[in-house]
Amino acid sequence: MDVLDKRGGIPLVSRAARGDALLASHDAGSLAERLVAAGGAPSAARSAAARIVRHAFFRDLAEVPWGPDVFAGLGIGAWAHATLAALDPAPALALHERAPAEDGTIRLLFRARDGALVESVLIPGPGRTTLCISSQVGCARACAFCETGRLGLERQLSTGEIIDQVRLARALWNEAGGAPPLSNLVFMGMGEPFDNLPEVLRALRLLTDDRAFAFAPSRVTVSTVGVADKLPAFFAGTRAELAVSLNAPDDERRRAIMPINARFPLAALRDAILAALPHGRRVLFEYVLFDRWNDAPEDADLLAAYVRGIRCRVNVIPCNPGPDPALRPPAPERLDAFVARLSSHGVTTLVRRPRGRDVGGACGQLAGARRAERERSSLPEGA
Repeated sequence: MDVLDKRGGIPLVSRAARGDALLASHDAGSLAERLVAAGGAPSAARSAAARIVRHAFFRDLAEVPWGPDVFAGLGIGAWAHATLAALDPAPALALHERAPAEDGTIRLLFRARDGALVESVLIPGPGRTTLCISSQVGCARACAFCETGRLGLERQLSTGEIIDQVRLARALWNEAGGAPPLSNLVFMGMGEPFDNLPEVLRALRLLTDDRAFAFAPSRVTVSTVGVADKLPAFFAGTRAELAVSLNAPDDERRRAIMPINARFPLAALRDAILAALPHGRRVLFEYVLFDRWNDAPEDADLLAAYVRGIRCRVNVIPCNPGPDPALRPPAPERLDAFVARLSSHGVTTLVRRPRGRDVGGACGQLAGARRAERERSSLPEGA
């Protein structure tokens, strides 16, 4: 068992999955830096890194061909072979479980090399298929409506483990003849992406690199509970879209379900967004709706006032069954009335309907290891 180092209360990546040992943990920039450190000229290092990125990630390969003969065939000089050969091209994750839902959503449970379990969700829809991916094993943010928050934080995911969720899910989807093709990514799975921001940003660079996965930045969204002091670093490091979870229209209620609000109250979060948001960019605000708790017409008025002056859209999300039975989804008429009231203020509003709820793949339901433990405990003795 690896001992987890901690800085500021957030565990680092375990030694079992050190990012710098995995090929998938390197974008073109970090590969070039590694090759320069090995003695290569900067121009030659950049050229070699670009060829490796295209070779390894542009196509769906069950096994990436690797070794000196492959490097030579790519036109990479012998000076770089030993450095590249030291990287592990194999996936850091293995598919442990595939759980299809009645609506076509597929919850994927992956096992890391150290036994850690993480979940992703494939969500097919009209004109696009979206993959919801995780950034941590568990989560330290402890939101009251989220199953992942009950786990606590076990460790960070390396860039390679983030990338491998995409590699494996895309290959599985393509092999099954899935349509539409995978075109959208959302960092809305297990974990708080801003608590693992260096690894997430490196993964984003690789995912949006036209020589690698070639996802359009406008089709990649990173969701945060509102870690306001990390907003400048996020916007400086990526052109991906930002989503911010609000879930309440005032500090008292938000603090009751989201501990982050004690550190970054709503006013401070709003000021930080306005200060950091680049010109021409917008924010997606997520508002999980709970029956007779935050769904009154007056709550819609408060929410509209909060987002006024911010280029944004609001996704209203009826809550899914979670760890707190007192937090229930509203009746359809209350949902419709809330959305209508919010829209009447000129707020661009979209309702995100539950997907994958019957297999525990909907928003707030990813449970990873806890789910596996529950399933094991339900097996007959000796099974």
